[in-house]
Amino acid sequence: MTGEFRSWPSRPQPASDILNPAISAVCVAWCASRYESEIGAKLPLPLAFLVAPLTMHAPTRARFPRSTTTHFSRWVTENAEVLAGYPDRARSFVPYVREGLRLAIRTGLLTLYSAGLTAEIAPHSKIAKDTELRSIATSSALCGSWFARAGSIENTFTQLGVRP
Repeated sequence: MTGEFRSWPSRPQPASDILNPAISAVCVAWCASRYESEIGAKLPLPLAFLVAPLTMHAPTRARFPRSTTTHFSRWVTENAEVLAGYPDRARSFVPYVREGLRLAIRTGLLTLYSAGLTAEIAPHSKIAKDTELRSIATSSALCGSWFARAGSIENTFTQLGVRP
């Protein structure tokens, strides 16, 4: 891939439905918001590239626990079979996450600082229940909690079998 995307009308329908910049932006924003509320720090930019391939992949998302009481390392160990394709998926998501980050920064949903990302999710923002977008946003927030408690960025990447 040359780094340039096809125009929206020429993208395959499934890709344009789920791999669009708005959904990538929502993933990162909900992750960044929860990350910051957990530890009072901005989401490190490299972690933004981990959340979408976890939460936008329905079989992986379906294995997420209902709460953050399950530690990330334990969840990774217990779900090795669903994470087997994660490194390739993460690599293939990079351009879509970049596109989502550009949109989110341009619209003010995310702000990029040297220390990382912060999200400005309006208090009145609501996502309809029982929708895939709600599932993605909720799972992305869970990832924010996990990443905040996981220790070093390197540790999180290593557990997922990827490199920054």
